[in-house]
Amino acid sequence: MAMKFNHYLVAALPKLTWDSELPGTLAQFLEDNWPQLESLMDPLKDILLQNDLYNIELVLRTQVPRAGGRLPEDPRPIEIYKPNYLEVDEIVAFLKEPFLNMPDPNFPEFIVDYFLQYKTPQERLDHMDDLYIGYFSYLQNCKNRFIRYYGRIATIIRTVLAAQRILRQGLTLEDHIKGDPYFVQVILENRASTDLGLKSIFPEVVDIINLFDKDPIALEHDLDRIRFKLMEEVGQESPFGDHIILSYIIGFQVRDIWNSLNRERGRQILDHIVHG
Repeated sequence: MAMKFNHYLVAALPKLTWDSELPGTLAQFLEDNWPQLESLMDPLKDILLQNDLYNIELVLRTQVPRAGGRLPEDPRPIEIYKPNYLEVDEIVAFLKEPFLNMPDPNFPEFIVDYFLQYKTPQERLDHMDDLYIGYFSYLQNCKNRFIRYYGRIATIIRTVLAAQRILRQGLTLEDHIKGDPYFVQVILENRASTDLGLKSIFPEVVDIINLFDKDPIALEHDLDRIRFKLMEEVGQESPFGDHIILSYIIGFQVRDIWNSLNRERGRQILDHIVHG
């Protein structure tokens, strides 16, 4: 039954390439196809949690006083990333009292722990990269095999980005690099290598390192192009599994976010991703 389900769903997926027109927004795609996607609720929530982290960051930016101590305008008008699970009011309440205002009992512990550890909006923004690292580590421990694979790939990319930033700034890797302990150790032992010792694990690492001579927006654009290509290539030997649907949705999410980057909210997120 599952194979027939996936066969028809995969066959009906609109064509999606890096340069193609999107068939609407990801939120609309999920709404239109929800009867066929409902059995994938748990891995979908894991994927879409990244949008909620982006939205949390947007709300935090409204809570940091500007010059002169004046707060920005009320966060309610924020145009947030969708599809999402947390609305602005829920995010504001959670940030105020993380333990008391968890959105549901199964809310990921790494998020709650982060906001209990860092108390002020400025502290939380200053350490935001820890939250994203926590997210990708969380994915590597999820039940779905494909989500674990995606978490591993995303963790490698983020750790390589962090290492390159640190090296370019003349800082010591031991004191500043964070990420998956295994990948961090490989990088520390191979810092003089052109591929940081990761090519056998992740062949695209050299392409990522070579992107750092580009301007920040072009760099992030090409990084997402690499992510999109990796999702496109997933599971060619088994073209009708759940992983095909999940990789398609991740690719759709990558493209959907880039559609918003001409807006201020997209550039704020991009600025954080690029500069760390």
